[in-house]
Amino acid sequence: MASVLPAMRGSFGSTEFYIVTMFAKELTERLTVPKDVEGWTDLTLEERYQREINYRRVRDQIAPYLVHDESRFFGAFIVTMLNSEQVEFEPMSRIYKDRVPSLYRSAADAFGFLTVQGNEVLIPLDGQHRLAALKFAITGKDEKQQPIPDLDSKADVAHDVCTVILVKDHDVDSRTIFNKVNRYAKATSKAENLITADDDIVAVVVRDTVVGADNIIPESLVNVKSNTLTSRSTEFTTLATLYESTKYVLEDTHGKINTQRLPDKVTQGIMRTEAREFWETVCSSVKLFSEALHDPSEQGDVRRQQLRDDYLLGKPVAQWALIQALVQLCDEDTETGIRVSLSEACDRANRLSWRTDDTRWQQVLMNGERMLFGKSAVNFASRVIAYWLGQELSNEALNGLREAFVNQGGIGQLAEPIIE
Repeated sequence: MASVLPAMRGSFGSTEFYIVTMFAKELTERLTVPKDVEGWTDLTLEERYQREINYRRVRDQIAPYLVHDESRFFGAFIVTMLNSEQVEFEPMSRIYKDRVPSLYRSAADAFGFLTVQGNEVLIPLDGQHRLAALKFAITGKDEKQQPIPDLDSKADVAHDVCTVILVKDHDVDSRTIFNKVNRYAKATSKAENLITADDDIVAVVVRDTVVGADNIIPESLVNVKSNTLTSRSTEFTTLATLYESTKYVLEDTHGKINTQRLPDKVTQGIMRTEAREFWETVCSSVKLFSEALHDPSEQGDVRRQQLRDDYLLGKPVAQWALIQALVQLCDEDTETGIRVSLSEACDRANRLSWRTDDTRWQQVLMNGERMLFGKSAVNFASRVIAYWLGQELSNEALNGLREAFVNQGGIGQLAEPIIE
Protein backbone atom coordinates (compact mmCIF):
# COMPACT_ATOMS: atom_id res chain seq x y z
CA MET A 1 0.00 0.00 0.00
CA ALA A 2 1.31 3.42 -0.94
CA SER A 3 2.25 5.91 1.75
CA VAL A 4 3.53 9.45 1.87
CA LEU A 5 6.49 10.57 3.98
CA PRO A 6 7.61 14.12 4.73
CA ALA A 7 11.11 14.32 3.27
CA MET A 8 14.03 16.49 2.32
CA ARG A 9 15.82 15.94 -0.98
CA GLY A 10 19.53 16.48 -1.48
CA SER A 11 22.47 15.36 -3.55
CA PHE A 12 26.07 14.48 -2.80
CA GLY A 13 28.24 14.06 -5.87
CA SER A 14 26.12 12.10 -8.34
CA THR A 15 24.00 10.50 -5.59
CA GLU A 16 20.51 11.83 -4.94
CA PHE A 17 19.08 11.02 -1.52
CA TYR A 18 16.01 11.65 0.60
CA ILE A 19 15.99 12.24 4.36
CA VAL A 20 12.95 10.94 6.23
CA THR A 21 12.13 9.92 9.81
CA MET A 22 10.61 6.70 11.09
CA PHE A 23 9.68 5.37 14.50
CA ALA A 24 12.21 2.77 15.65
CA LYS A 25 9.62 -0.03 15.60
CA GLU A 26 8.58 0.87 12.04
CA LEU A 27 12.23 0.91 11.01
CA THR A 28 12.83 -2.59 12.40
CA GLU A 29 9.78 -3.86 10.54
CA ARG A 30 10.49 -2.21 7.19
CA LEU A 31 14.24 -2.72 6.85
CA THR A 32 15.68 -6.02 5.68
CA VAL A 33 19.23 -7.08 6.53
CA PRO A 34 21.15 -8.16 3.40
CA LYS A 35 21.46 -11.84 4.31
CA ASP A 36 17.65 -12.10 4.31
CA VAL A 37 17.32 -10.73 0.77
CA GLU A 38 16.35 -13.33 -1.84
CA GLY A 39 19.41 -14.54 -3.72
CA TRP A 40 21.89 -13.23 -1.11
CA THR A 41 23.61 -16.61 -0.70
CA ASP A 42 24.15 -16.82 -4.46
CA LEU A 43 26.12 -13.58 -4.62
CA THR A 44 29.91 -13.48 -4.84
CA LEU A 45 31.97 -12.07 -1.99
CA GLU A 46 32.41 -8.83 -3.95
CA GLU A 47 28.66 -8.58 -4.45
CA ARG A 48 27.95 -9.12 -0.76
CA TYR A 49 28.71 -5.54 0.07
CA GLN A 50 27.42 -5.81 3.63
CA ARG A 51 29.21 -7.30 6.63
CA GLU A 52 27.78 -10.15 8.65
CA ILE A 53 26.18 -8.93 11.86
CA ASN A 54 28.17 -9.45 15.06
CA TYR A 55 25.21 -10.40 17.22
CA ARG A 56 27.35 -10.77 20.33
CA ARG A 57 28.39 -7.12 20.09
CA VAL A 58 24.76 -6.14 19.51
CA ARG A 59 23.58 -8.15 22.54
CA ASP A 60 26.35 -7.19 24.98
CA GLN A 61 27.04 -3.56 24.05
CA ILE A 62 24.60 -1.73 21.78
CA ALA A 63 21.23 -3.09 22.97
CA PRO A 64 22.04 -2.52 26.69
CA TYR A 65 22.94 1.08 25.82
CA LEU A 66 19.47 1.59 24.33
CA VAL A 67 17.72 -0.02 27.28
CA HIS A 68 19.63 1.62 30.12
CA ASP A 69 20.56 5.08 28.82
CA GLU A 70 17.73 7.63 28.77
CA SER A 71 19.90 10.03 26.75
CA ARG A 72 20.47 7.40 24.01
CA PHE A 73 20.96 8.60 20.47
CA PHE A 74 21.73 7.06 17.07
CA GLY A 75 22.97 8.77 13.94
CA ALA A 76 21.23 8.44 10.57
CA PHE A 77 20.72 5.08 8.88
CA ILE A 78 21.83 4.96 5.23
CA VAL A 79 19.36 2.78 3.35
CA THR A 80 19.15 1.64 -0.26
CA MET A 81 15.72 1.04 -1.85
CA LEU A 82 15.18 -1.95 -4.15
CA ASN A 83 12.13 -1.84 -6.47
CA SER A 84 12.25 1.95 -6.25
CA GLU A 85 11.16 2.75 -9.83
CA GLN A 86 7.82 4.20 -8.70
CA VAL A 87 9.16 6.14 -5.73
CA GLU A 88 8.41 9.80 -6.36
CA PHE A 89 9.40 13.02 -4.61
CA GLU A 90 7.12 16.06 -4.91
CA PRO A 91 8.66 19.31 -3.65
CA MET A 92 6.72 22.01 -1.82
CA SER A 93 7.45 24.41 -4.67
CA ARG A 94 5.42 22.23 -7.05
CA ILE A 95 2.56 21.72 -4.60
CA TYR A 96 2.11 25.42 -3.86
CA LYS A 97 3.45 26.65 -7.20
CA ASP A 98 3.30 30.44 -7.36
CA ARG A 99 2.17 30.77 -3.75
CA VAL A 100 5.70 30.22 -2.37
CA PRO A 101 7.40 33.57 -1.58
CA SER A 102 10.62 34.06 -3.56
CA LEU A 103 12.66 34.04 -0.35
CA TYR A 104 11.59 30.44 0.35
CA ARG A 105 11.63 28.97 -3.18
CA SER A 106 15.07 27.41 -2.88
CA ALA A 107 14.13 25.71 0.37
CA ALA A 108 10.75 24.69 -1.06
CA ASP A 109 12.57 22.76 -3.79
CA ALA A 110 14.36 20.70 -1.13
CA PHE A 111 11.39 20.00 1.17
CA GLY A 112 8.38 17.98 0.17
CA PHE A 113 6.76 14.56 0.25
CA LEU A 114 8.11 11.17 -0.80
CA THR A 115 5.55 8.68 -2.11
CA VAL A 116 6.53 5.03 -1.67
CA GLN A 117 4.43 2.15 -2.98
CA GLY A 118 5.05 -0.30 -0.13
CA ASN A 119 6.69 -2.98 -2.29
CA GLU A 120 10.17 -1.48 -1.95
CA VAL A 121 12.83 -3.54 -0.20
CA LEU A 122 14.83 -1.34 2.18
CA ILE A 123 18.38 -2.51 2.97
CA PRO A 124 20.72 -0.71 5.39
CA LEU A 125 24.04 0.23 3.82
CA ASP A 126 25.17 1.63 7.15
CA GLY A 127 23.43 0.79 10.42
CA GLN A 128 22.54 -2.90 10.41
CA HIS A 129 24.13 -3.42 13.86
CA ARG A 130 22.08 -0.52 15.20
CA LEU A 131 18.99 -1.95 13.52
CA ALA A 132 19.53 -5.31 15.23
CA ALA A 133 20.07 -3.50 18.55
CA LEU A 134 16.73 -1.72 18.18
CA LYS A 135 15.01 -5.08 17.68
CA PHE A 136 16.78 -6.58 20.70
CA ALA A 137 15.95 -3.59 22.90
CA ILE A 138 12.28 -3.41 21.89
CA THR A 139 11.59 -7.15 22.20
CA GLY A 140 14.14 -8.25 24.81
CA LYS A 141 14.94 -11.19 22.51
CA ASP A 142 17.99 -12.06 20.40
CA GLU A 143 18.25 -13.01 16.72
CA LYS A 144 17.01 -16.53 17.59
CA GLN A 145 14.01 -15.10 19.45
CA GLN A 146 15.46 -16.25 22.76
CA PRO A 147 15.13 -14.00 25.85
CA ILE A 148 18.33 -12.02 26.50
CA PRO A 149 19.58 -12.45 30.10
CA ASP A 150 19.64 -9.21 32.12
CA LEU A 151 18.00 -7.27 29.27
CA ASP A 152 14.35 -6.42 29.76
CA SER A 153 12.39 -5.18 26.76
CA LYS A 154 12.15 -1.40 26.56
CA ALA A 155 8.86 -0.30 25.00
CA ASP A 156 9.94 3.36 24.97
CA VAL A 157 12.59 2.58 22.36
CA ALA A 158 9.85 1.64 19.89
CA HIS A 159 8.72 5.29 19.86
CA ASP A 160 12.18 6.77 19.31
CA VAL A 161 12.39 8.71 16.05
CA CYS A 162 15.16 7.57 13.71
CA THR A 163 16.65 9.56 10.85
CA VAL A 164 16.88 7.61 7.58
CA ILE A 165 18.78 8.56 4.43
CA LEU A 166 17.14 6.79 1.48
CA VAL A 167 19.01 6.14 -1.77
CA LYS A 168 17.44 4.57 -4.87
CA ASP A 169 19.20 1.29 -5.53
CA HIS A 170 21.76 0.66 -8.18
CA ASP A 171 24.01 -2.36 -7.52
CA VAL A 172 27.29 -0.61 -8.22
CA ASP A 173 26.34 2.65 -6.52
CA SER A 174 25.01 0.91 -3.40
CA ARG A 175 28.13 -1.20 -3.03
CA THR A 176 30.33 1.86 -3.58
CA ILE A 177 28.47 3.88 -0.95
CA PHE A 178 28.79 1.07 1.57
CA ASN A 179 32.50 0.57 0.90
CA LYS A 180 33.32 4.27 1.11
CA VAL A 181 31.25 4.89 4.26
CA ASN A 182 32.98 2.03 6.06
CA ARG A 183 36.43 2.55 4.58
CA TYR A 184 36.70 6.16 5.66
CA ALA A 185 34.93 5.71 8.99
CA LYS A 186 38.07 5.41 11.10
CA ALA A 187 37.59 3.49 14.33
CA THR A 188 38.36 5.50 17.45
CA SER A 189 41.40 4.44 19.44
CA LYS A 190 41.16 2.85 22.86
CA ALA A 191 42.45 6.06 24.43
CA GLU A 192 39.80 8.14 22.64
CA ASN A 193 37.09 5.73 23.79
CA LEU A 194 38.24 6.05 27.40
CA ILE A 195 38.04 9.82 27.21
CA THR A 196 34.38 9.75 26.15
CA ALA A 197 33.09 6.62 27.93
CA ASP A 198 30.38 7.63 30.40
CA ASP A 199 28.90 4.18 31.08
CA ASP A 200 32.22 2.57 32.02
CA ILE A 201 32.79 3.16 35.73
CA VAL A 202 36.52 2.43 35.43
CA ALA A 203 36.97 5.09 32.74
CA VAL A 204 34.90 7.56 34.79
CA VAL A 205 36.93 6.89 37.95
CA VAL A 206 40.25 7.28 36.13
CA ARG A 207 39.18 10.56 34.51
CA ASP A 208 37.54 12.04 37.60
CA THR A 209 39.73 10.70 40.41
CA VAL A 210 43.17 9.72 39.13
CA VAL A 211 43.98 12.08 36.24
CA GLY A 212 43.62 15.85 36.30
CA ALA A 213 44.95 19.10 37.68
CA ASP A 214 43.38 18.52 41.10
CA ASN A 215 43.96 14.77 41.15
CA ILE A 216 46.95 12.46 41.59
CA ILE A 217 48.53 12.47 38.14
CA PRO A 218 48.49 15.70 36.11
CA GLU A 219 46.81 15.33 32.74
CA SER A 220 49.89 16.74 31.03
CA LEU A 221 51.81 13.64 32.15
CA VAL A 222 49.30 11.18 30.70
CA ASN A 223 49.32 10.31 27.01
CA VAL A 224 45.64 10.28 26.05
CA LYS A 225 46.21 9.80 22.30
CA SER A 226 48.25 6.61 22.23
CA ASN A 227 48.63 3.39 24.22
CA THR A 228 52.44 3.56 24.20
CA LEU A 229 55.24 6.02 24.94
CA THR A 230 58.27 6.59 22.75
CA SER A 231 61.76 7.41 24.01
CA ARG A 232 61.05 11.09 23.33
CA SER A 233 57.64 11.18 25.03
CA THR A 234 57.46 13.59 27.94
CA GLU A 235 54.53 11.91 29.71
CA PHE A 236 54.77 9.56 32.68
CA THR A 237 52.21 6.98 31.50
CA THR A 238 49.22 6.41 29.22
CA LEU A 239 45.49 6.61 29.86
CA ALA A 240 45.11 2.99 28.73
CA THR A 241 47.67 1.85 31.33
CA LEU A 242 45.89 3.72 34.11
CA TYR A 243 42.59 2.25 32.96
CA GLU A 244 43.77 -1.38 32.89
CA SER A 245 45.61 -1.00 36.18
CA THR A 246 42.66 0.64 37.94
CA LYS A 247 40.30 -2.00 36.57
CA TYR A 248 42.54 -4.70 38.04
CA VAL A 249 42.57 -2.92 41.42
CA LEU A 250 38.80 -2.50 41.55
CA GLU A 251 37.97 -5.98 40.30
CA ASP A 252 40.12 -7.44 43.07
CA THR A 253 37.52 -6.05 45.49
CA HIS A 254 34.31 -5.94 43.46
CA GLY A 255 34.69 -8.86 41.07
CA LYS A 256 34.16 -8.53 37.32
CA ILE A 257 32.99 -5.02 36.48
CA ASN A 258 30.24 -4.27 33.98
CA THR A 259 31.79 -1.61 31.76
CA GLN A 260 28.55 -1.04 29.85
CA ARG A 261 26.48 0.28 32.76
CA LEU A 262 27.30 2.40 35.79
CA PRO A 263 26.75 0.80 39.22
CA ASP A 264 24.63 2.48 41.89
CA LYS A 265 25.80 5.77 43.41
CA VAL A 266 27.04 4.18 46.63
CA THR A 267 29.24 1.69 44.78
CA GLN A 268 30.53 4.48 42.52
CA GLY A 269 31.59 6.43 45.60
CA ILE A 270 33.33 3.42 47.12
CA MET A 271 35.21 2.76 43.88
CA ARG A 272 36.35 6.37 43.64
CA THR A 273 37.66 6.27 47.19
CA GLU A 274 39.45 2.95 46.66
CA ALA A 275 41.08 4.13 43.44
CA ARG A 276 42.18 7.45 44.93
CA GLU A 277 43.68 5.87 48.04
CA PHE A 278 45.48 3.21 46.00
CA TRP A 279 47.05 5.62 43.51
CA GLU A 280 47.94 8.19 46.17
CA THR A 281 49.87 5.52 48.07
CA VAL A 282 51.57 4.04 45.01
CA CYS A 283 52.55 7.35 43.41
CA SER A 284 54.02 8.68 46.65
CA SER A 285 55.61 5.44 47.92
CA VAL A 286 57.16 3.92 44.78
CA LYS A 287 60.30 6.03 44.42
CA LEU A 288 60.57 5.92 40.63
CA PHE A 289 56.91 6.92 40.31
CA SER A 290 57.36 9.76 42.77
CA GLU A 291 60.46 11.00 41.00
CA ALA A 292 58.77 10.92 37.60
CA LEU A 293 55.78 12.88 38.92
CA HIS A 294 57.76 15.30 41.10
CA ASP A 295 58.10 18.04 38.49
CA PRO A 296 55.21 18.10 35.99
CA SER A 297 56.62 21.14 34.19
CA GLU A 298 58.66 21.05 31.00
CA GLN A 299 61.80 21.08 33.12
CA GLY A 300 60.84 17.65 34.43
CA ASP A 301 60.40 16.22 30.94
CA VAL A 302 64.09 15.43 30.52
CA ARG A 303 64.17 13.51 33.77
CA ARG A 304 61.13 11.45 32.75
CA GLN A 305 62.83 10.59 29.48
CA GLN A 306 65.97 9.54 31.36
CA LEU A 307 63.95 7.37 33.73
CA ARG A 308 62.30 5.68 30.77
CA ASP A 309 65.69 4.94 29.21
CA ASP A 310 67.25 3.55 32.38
CA TYR A 311 64.40 1.97 34.32
CA LEU A 312 61.56 -0.34 33.41
CA LEU A 313 59.14 1.58 35.61
CA GLY A 314 59.45 4.47 33.18
CA LYS A 315 57.55 2.30 30.69
CA PRO A 316 53.76 1.69 30.75
CA VAL A 317 54.03 -2.11 30.42
CA ALA A 318 56.17 -2.41 33.54
CA GLN A 319 53.94 0.03 35.43
CA TRP A 320 50.92 -2.11 34.64
CA ALA A 321 52.75 -5.29 35.68
CA LEU A 322 53.83 -3.73 38.98
CA ILE A 323 50.30 -2.61 39.86
CA GLN A 324 49.00 -6.13 39.31
CA ALA A 325 51.86 -7.54 41.40
CA LEU A 326 51.13 -5.13 44.27
CA VAL A 327 47.47 -6.19 44.28
CA GLN A 328 48.45 -9.86 44.28
CA LEU A 329 50.92 -9.29 47.09
CA CYS A 330 48.32 -7.47 49.21
CA ASP A 331 45.72 -10.20 48.86
CA GLU A 332 45.37 -12.21 52.05
CA ASP A 333 47.16 -15.56 52.01
CA THR A 334 44.42 -18.19 52.35
CA GLU A 335 46.65 -20.56 54.34
CA THR A 336 48.46 -18.20 56.71
CA GLY A 337 46.00 -15.31 56.80
CA ILE A 338 48.94 -12.93 56.33
CA ARG A 339 48.15 -9.75 54.44
CA VAL A 340 50.84 -7.34 53.24
CA SER A 341 49.87 -3.67 53.43
CA LEU A 342 50.09 -1.59 50.25
CA SER A 343 52.75 0.65 51.81
CA GLU A 344 54.86 -2.38 52.69
CA ALA A 345 54.41 -3.79 49.20
CA CYS A 346 55.61 -0.48 47.72
CA ASP A 347 58.64 -0.47 50.03
CA ARG A 348 59.51 -3.94 48.78
CA ALA A 349 59.16 -2.77 45.18
CA ASN A 350 61.72 -0.05 45.89
CA ARG A 351 64.25 -2.74 46.86
CA LEU A 352 63.94 -4.47 43.50
CA SER A 353 66.33 -3.42 40.73
CA TRP A 354 64.26 -1.93 37.93
CA ARG A 355 67.18 -1.13 35.66
CA THR A 356 66.60 -2.17 32.07
CA ASP A 357 70.06 -3.78 31.94
CA ASP A 358 69.49 -6.02 34.97
CA THR A 359 69.60 -9.61 33.70
CA ARG A 360 66.79 -10.78 36.00
CA TRP A 361 64.32 -9.11 33.62
CA GLN A 362 65.35 -11.18 30.61
CA GLN A 363 62.31 -13.12 29.33
CA VAL A 364 60.24 -11.57 32.10
CA LEU A 365 59.80 -8.07 30.69
CA MET A 366 62.82 -7.88 28.39
CA ASN A 367 64.03 -9.82 25.37
CA GLY A 368 67.56 -8.61 24.80
CA GLU A 369 67.21 -4.83 24.63
CA ARG A 370 63.56 -4.91 23.65
CA MET A 371 60.51 -4.79 25.90
CA LEU A 372 57.98 -7.60 25.90
CA PHE A 373 54.47 -6.34 25.21
CA GLY A 374 50.91 -7.60 25.43
CA LYS A 375 48.51 -8.65 28.16
CA SER A 376 50.00 -12.13 28.49
CA ALA A 377 53.46 -10.61 29.05
CA VAL A 378 52.04 -8.27 31.70
CA ASN A 379 50.21 -11.10 33.46
CA PHE A 380 53.31 -13.30 33.58
CA ALA A 381 55.58 -10.46 34.70
CA SER A 382 53.15 -9.51 37.50
CA ARG A 383 53.27 -13.07 38.88
CA VAL A 384 57.07 -13.05 38.80
CA ILE A 385 57.31 -9.61 40.44
CA ALA A 386 54.92 -10.65 43.23
CA TYR A 387 57.06 -13.75 43.81
CA TRP A 388 60.26 -11.67 43.92
CA LEU A 389 58.61 -9.34 46.43
CA GLY A 390 57.84 -12.17 48.82
CA GLN A 391 54.48 -13.63 47.83
CA GLU A 392 54.05 -17.07 49.36
CA LEU A 393 53.58 -19.72 46.67
CA SER A 394 52.75 -23.38 46.95
CA ASN A 395 55.22 -25.83 45.44
CA GLU A 396 52.80 -26.43 42.60
CA ALA A 397 52.40 -22.71 41.87
CA LEU A 398 56.16 -22.11 42.06
CA ASN A 399 56.89 -24.99 39.72
CA GLY A 400 54.27 -23.62 37.31
CA LEU A 401 55.91 -20.18 37.41
CA ARG A 402 59.34 -21.64 36.73
CA GLU A 403 57.96 -23.73 33.88
CA ALA A 404 56.30 -20.63 32.38
CA PHE A 405 59.66 -18.84 32.57
CA VAL A 406 61.30 -21.63 30.55
CA ASN A 407 58.43 -21.57 28.05
CA GLN A 408 59.01 -17.83 27.66
CA GLY A 409 62.53 -18.64 26.48
CA GLY A 410 64.21 -18.04 29.82
CA ILE A 411 67.71 -19.44 30.16
CA GLY A 412 68.83 -20.97 33.45
CA GLN A 413 66.82 -20.50 36.65
CA LEU A 414 64.23 -17.85 37.43
CA ALA A 415 65.88 -15.28 39.71
CA GLU A 416 65.23 -15.81 43.42
CA PRO A 417 63.04 -13.47 45.54
CA ILE A 418 64.61 -10.37 47.08
CA ILE A 419 62.27 -10.77 50.07
CA GLU A 420 62.29 -14.09 51.96
